[in-house]
Amino acid sequence: MKAGFFSAICVLLLLALCVSGCEKKTPNNNDKTDTPTAEAATDAFLKSADVLAEGVYIEEVFSYTGAYVEDGSNAECENICAVRLYNGGATHYQYLKFTVTTADGVCTYAASTLFAGARMTVLCQEKTAFTSEKLLDSELLAAAEFNEPPTVHLDTLEITYTEGFINVKNLTDGPLNGVYVYYKDTDDAGFLGGITYRSLFGDIPAGGTVQMHCANMHEKTGKVVFSTYEQ
Repeated sequence: MKAGFFSAICVLLLLALCVSGCEKKTPNNNDKTDTPTAEAATDAFLKSADVLAEGVYIEEVFSYTGAYVEDGSNAECENICAVRLYNGGATHYQYLKFTVTTADGVCTYAASTLFAGARMTVLCQEKTAFTSEKLLDSELLAAAEFNEPPTVHLDTLEITYTEGFINVKNLTDGPLNGVYVYYKDTDDAGFLGGITYRSLFGDIPAGGTVQMHCANMHEKTGKVVFSTYEQ
């Protein structure tokens, strides 16, 4: 009797353990292991973005209304197709020419001075109206890299600017010849316009300063991107 009772208890305990072991575990949100890391999320974005050139991605295609900066006229335009580029690579691009196809047709773009790590809004050359948010295709037509990393030459030039004017001072003990200053406009997202403006300041003697009227240099949004000269 006692042996049978003991055997029955053992069977009940064994069944209880089996039921416990097969019980469905309720997920714990604090124990998730499939949450993507920041690196994985970035990789996923870059793979889904439209790759234009090595390191360069089309982040967004959108409607632009405002000053048409690409030809320097700043004429008002409305609802034209614009793209935002992001250079996530290590290459400084001097020039990119490409097309983008949407439901509205094929648009042509030219982007200059796209530094590594920079963003740039480029406006359609045909001023095509934009009604579709979907990017169907893109094609790179031409690309050129800077032979050397561009620089403003802060060690030899002091460049200041106000609305419509740029001043360049020669900080060296000798003359600087054929001085050029290159500049772009900006907005909250980065560079505004594929165009890069250029002004010739000519020869500047040691310690001398030359001022030039530069209609497209805006004190609040303009930025000098690099300069060149000969010694």
